[in-house]
Amino acid sequence: MRKPEVGLLRVRTQHKRRRPQIFLQHIPILARVSPREHRILIQIPVQPIFQLICGPAFHPSLHSAAARSSIIARGAWATQVPLPQAAATDGLEREIWLWDFGGQADQRLIHSLYMEDTALAVLVFDGQKEDLFESLGQWERDLTRSARKPFPKLLAAGRTDAGVLRVSRAELERFSKERGFADRLFETSAKHDKDCRELRDAIVRAIDWKQVEWRSSPRLFKLLKDEIVRLKDSGRVLMRLNELRDALQLQLGSQQQQIEVKSEDVKTVVGLLAGPGIVWELKFGSWVLLRPEMINAYGQAVIQTLREDPHERGLISEERVLRGDLQYASSLQRLEGEEERVLLLAMVETLLERGLCLREQTDEGAKLIFPSYYRRERPDLTGHPAVLVSYRFNGFLDEIYATLVVRLHHTKSFEHDTLWRYAADFKNATGKKLGIKLTRLAEGAGELEAYCDPALSLEEKIVFSRFVHEHLNAKARDVERLRRYTCPHCQAEVKDRETAMERVQEFTAKPDGNKPTMLCVRCEKRIQLWDEIEELFAGPVVRQKANEMAAEAEVALDNASKERVLVGEVISTVALAGQISRELTVEDHGIDMEIEFKDDKGAATGKKLYLQLKSGDSYLEKRKRDGTEVFDIPKARHAKYWAEQAFPVMLVVRNSEGFVRWMEIRDLLKKSGGTAKQIVFEGERFDVMSVRRWRDQVLTAAGGQ
Repeated sequence: MRKPEVGLLRVRTQHKRRRPQIFLQHIPILARVSPREHRILIQIPVQPIFQLICGPAFHPSLHSAAARSSIIARGAWATQVPLPQAAATDGLEREIWLWDFGGQADQRLIHSLYMEDTALAVLVFDGQKEDLFESLGQWERDLTRSARKPFPKLLAAGRTDAGVLRVSRAELERFSKERGFADRLFETSAKHDKDCRELRDAIVRAIDWKQVEWRSSPRLFKLLKDEIVRLKDSGRVLMRLNELRDALQLQLGSQQQQIEVKSEDVKTVVGLLAGPGIVWELKFGSWVLLRPEMINAYGQAVIQTLREDPHERGLISEERVLRGDLQYASSLQRLEGEEERVLLLAMVETLLERGLCLREQTDEGAKLIFPSYYRRERPDLTGHPAVLVSYRFNGFLDEIYATLVVRLHHTKSFEHDTLWRYAADFKNATGKKLGIKLTRLAEGAGELEAYCDPALSLEEKIVFSRFVHEHLNAKARDVERLRRYTCPHCQAEVKDRETAMERVQEFTAKPDGNKPTMLCVRCEKRIQLWDEIEELFAGPVVRQKANEMAAEAEVALDNASKERVLVGEVISTVALAGQISRELTVEDHGIDMEIEFKDDKGAATGKKLYLQLKSGDSYLEKRKRDGTEVFDIPKARHAKYWAEQAFPVMLVVRNSEGFVRWMEIRDLLKKSGGTAKQIVFEGERFDVMSVRRWRDQVLTAAGGQ
């Protein structure tokens, strides 16, 4: 059976009353601009969803980028579905943004980047398939669990022109009723425009438009928005902000309005369009990604490459990813040269920021590790650490598991030891083992076990389990904690864990002095349920330590993301200056990148700058007596190493506002014999002009200009 595909529709409102200068914009949560988003998920097995919704009115020539996207970026694509003005009864014009996703199970971890806060789901299935309920049920469960709030769902059969439904309507109606689908079953045919308009009308009716917030803004913003969408539909993928501004000025300035387009206005409109995922402003290089769905397409190539690893290790060289050496779908039209490099950098930064993978330095360079794609089964080991607690929950299992493993890895208390298929072993500072194992249950639910070496201190055990507890409560739904109790008298395990936890929860909610107990079925003696473990677990000390660990993990994830942003900034700026940049794979030698300069004929000269990259506000401190910025050299050997280099060494610092400066430090350190512990930072702006100035200086000094 062909796997179904899934898509997203995002809704926006635009004012159409008597004041044409007012543009009302919904700010959605997908780009984390604000906690408000309204989208529709569409699942479709065969036909382009645009054709299904629009019927005969759909023409690929009128929606060229959308039509190509279903072929070019099979994993996901986005386009606009305008609604007729007649649909509005309150003076507001509405529009829907459609996202279409591939339906393969392997793609769903990447899809989680787009699937939060669903507003409405439409599952469209191939009516010619007989074994469709398992696939439909799995998608319905995954979509429901990926959303943070309930949403209406519609059910539709596609390709009904190819023949009658292979399953009975009674079965479909029973499935629809059991799963809580709204409205009737839609039996659609895009070829004959059957039920397509009715489905579209049902979508519009099902949206709670009163909850779709809008903003007023100048008429210019609407004009800019419309032109940006036209550029997107023309097939453009990446544009620098200044390039986009010039293109908009050329278009709007040639019209009768003679409008002046300013960079700040373009940046504001790009930020508004980033909300529903129409475009993304990348965090480096002033790039605007006009087709964010390409992130998903390249993400699928990464996943496919992981799948073809014969060792099933769930990891891949970052350098291989960034050079684009991946297994691509035959239908994917890859980007060219620098555009692909920029997109791959943005993809890696996004995956790291979301905690879907971790980046680890090895002797062979940086590796990207995807916990959900390890496929080696963990053997049953004799004397394996005992299970302390387990959790049953619902949610998007791959994302919940992957982000838990990544966050545990980024804590100071634990480091990952070995990864298995849905299992991860960690160790503490003394090498004692602990870990987690995920088991998939019926109906898409999961059970996660947390196990610990018996020799581990009780506090470490409880802090570990509390960290897992807080993560699941933040990421999953219907979380049920199940302690593993054993009778202290006969060592028999308590089988009725549900009843035990009910009594503990009742006592926690209303402590009355009578601590809960259970009767051991073997020795018939009482087991204390409210024991030292429960007291520590519920206490403020353990809760605080678990929160501190979570904060450590978030800082580490943020730093990893910022580091990749700075790398992207350097690569983009150096490329714009017409020079060559490379990342170095040697770990912790104090040099992260190099810039090689070209001569006037465009040939590489072998003359370079070495770069040490630092991203964040913590690397520079202001001296109290004079306000001078000071950089503390982290390791003494770095100062000596930098001073001995054959080429200038540049310290490159990016602050939290995205401002990048750099300064040469090799010659400064030579004066101290490589023994300096601090550097007074007097960096200049890192931009195209400063790169070119250094190019001229280095080539002149070498006599190679």
